Amino acid sequence: MVFVYGIKSAPNLKSGHVWLLGLALIILGNLGQGDWDTGFLKPFYASGIQYYHDAIKINSWTEWLGSFNESQDELLTHTKTHPPFAVLIHYWLLKAVGYHLSPVAIVFTLISSLSIIFVWHILKVFDTPPGNRNLIAILFSVIPAINIYSAVSLDGVILTTSTIFLFGTVILYHAKKPTLLGLLSLLIGLVTTNLLTYGGVFLIAVAGILALEELLLYKKSTLAISLSISVGIFILLIALLFSTYGYNHFQGFLTAAALENPDGFRGLATPMEYIATRVEGVCEILLFLSIGFVAMFFHPDRLGFSWFDWRRAEVSIMLAGIVVLLAMFISGAYRTGETARAALFIYPYLILSLTKTNRRVLKNILWLAGLQTLGMQLVGGYFW
Repeated sequence: MVFVYGIKSAPNLKSGHVWLLGLALIILGNLGQGDWDTGFLKPFYASGIQYYHDAIKINSWTEWLGSFNESQDELLTHTKTHPPFAVLIHYWLLKAVGYHLSPVAIVFTLISSLSIIFVWHILKVFDTPPGNRNLIAILFSVIPAINIYSAVSLDGVILTTSTIFLFGTVILYHAKKPTLLGLLSLLIGLVTTNLLTYGGVFLIAVAGILALEELLLYKKSTLAISLSISVGIFILLIALLFSTYGYNHFQGFLTAAALENPDGFRGLATPMEYIATRVEGVCEILLFLSIGFVAMFFHPDRLGFSWFDWRRAEVSIMLAGIVVLLAMFISGAYRTGETARAALFIYPYLILSLTKTNRRVLKNILWLAGLQTLGMQLVGGYFW
């Protein structure tokens, strides 16, 4: 009923209503897995190797942060390949709510759902008509990847922080000179994402490509200046973390890379596994985008864009995101091939393909995505 209401009422909804609708669809979708525990708590505590299990062992967060580099390879599976703040965000929230998981699940879900609002505002910058904008934002909340994985995974939080960065990128890409909103969004998105995942270099690479494009083609340096300021502030921050607590972010990155690829480049060390996981990674992203969306994605004329129309801002930004992610795949990133969750940040870029899509096609994609997600939530099990 909520889904049907959203489609019928889309032309008349405000951004806040769209967010609440998307949040409701995410909550209902995850409850479809069985109950509150299955959908919202087990992702934190099941299997014994989650961030939660390292977080509850912390006595002093300052001491734990200071010893992170020395103990990194002895930590649990997820913790050892992420910056320490991936665990500390769990620790701080757990401590604030008396180590009860339900409030933490609620906070994670609320933070993750904010990505819907930022997607809506990104579409507004591209002058997408209000009715279409609302439909696309609702679609964003029901495609399988977002509906299944955004609620209580750290990757859902990273989805929001990286979408804030994309929002800033879009604003600055259109601006003739740096704006405060664009610069702050870029800075906040870059800093928070890179403190939570070493994969945050994706954002720097995407913005770097777009900044270079602006310089070469349009003789404009808006994005280049803003990105340089943001990266500079981030470097100062990690220098402060090192001098204050002894945490070396660069060393942590190198250790995580070595732990992910202990035998060196996997294309040479384990070529068959490398090829299989690369194929799996791409296919999983497409499956969790929804089959209907993918079918249209490979017929861009029906979505209203061309792969070669890279001078259109939204196409250029989308292509930059895809190219950087493919480069990460080629480098051996995401060694297990499980990418619909780990690469959740790519979906706002793929959504940009819909900015000029007509309403009838949008509704068709939305219905197909909603039905696929319903089926996947009811019969599937998703655990990370």
